[in-house]
Amino acid sequence: MRRWRLLSAACALALLLAVPIIATSGDGSGAVLSRFVADRVPVEPLAPAAAASGPRLLEAPGPAVPPAPPEPLTGLAAAAVQAAESAAAPATELAVAVHDRATGETAVGSRGTEPYYTASLSKVVVIVDMLDRRHLEGLAVSDADLDLVRRALGPSDDSAMNMLWTRFDGAGAAGRLSSRLGLEGTSAPRDPSQWGEMSVPAADTVRIWQHILDEMPDTDRELLISAMAAAPTVAGDGFDQAYGLLAPAVAGPEGPGAVAKQGWMCCFSGQYYLHSTGAVGAEQRFVVALLTRVPRGPGWEAARQELNAIATATVQALG
Repeated sequence: MRRWRLLSAACALALLLAVPIIATSGDGSGAVLSRFVADRVPVEPLAPAAAASGPRLLEAPGPAVPPAPPEPLTGLAAAAVQAAESAAAPATELAVAVHDRATGETAVGSRGTEPYYTASLSKVVVIVDMLDRRHLEGLAVSDADLDLVRRALGPSDDSAMNMLWTRFDGAGAAGRLSSRLGLEGTSAPRDPSQWGEMSVPAADTVRIWQHILDEMPDTDRELLISAMAAAPTVAGDGFDQAYGLLAPAVAGPEGPGAVAKQGWMCCFSGQYYLHSTGAVGAEQRFVVALLTRVPRGPGWEAARQELNAIATATVQALG
């Protein structure tokens, strides 16, 4: 009985605590007050947006935008021509022209439009004409003919050039190429059998190289460049052709690099003809033509050394 009374008293007390106490507010409004209100600290609800958003994730940064490459320097072609002419001896008749493929600038020296005997540079004229005609007119060119091209351009094999000259109307190549490329001073030899006496100015030589690098089909350009890049130090006739643009200071490991066709010939009016023409630098940016007529007296080695100095000065001015 005593236990039942204690349970009843406990239940009654719990019921009493759960029932709100009715009191009259001081202003007589009779508001209902909960006995628990005074004991609780009010908690503001989360804003709907904050509650729904969940934890914030850090966004990964986007890919870095590389800076724009600097604009190529201008005026280098003109500076190179000036440097070449300054390096030439007074008795040397130097014709120089330089083309900057990055800026489109072409600079021509004081003798740059004067025709010079080509010597072996005529091989480039004949071969470019032959390959252009194959591409444009369907001229038949065999694998054996292409092997002659490599021999004529690399070791500068004169016998290979003789065959190309005969098979592909070499005497007419200067006129055809002049018409297609707008050459102004290139002409065939007076004696059609003497291909080394074809005439070409430095300015036209630069234009022909520009055509090779920028206008010919890829396969033709690669044939020409690879054949000239494979040129041995000693040519087929025993001549040392590692001079000018192919001198170690230009084409060697410490230089900017070059691919070139050389020319040498003796002897008109007591002069040597010694030429170096080609593409220089990264991505073959610069086309350079250096044509010289020098007195025979000092000899070939002196002529080579002078052209080395001219080519080095030219390339240094190109940066």
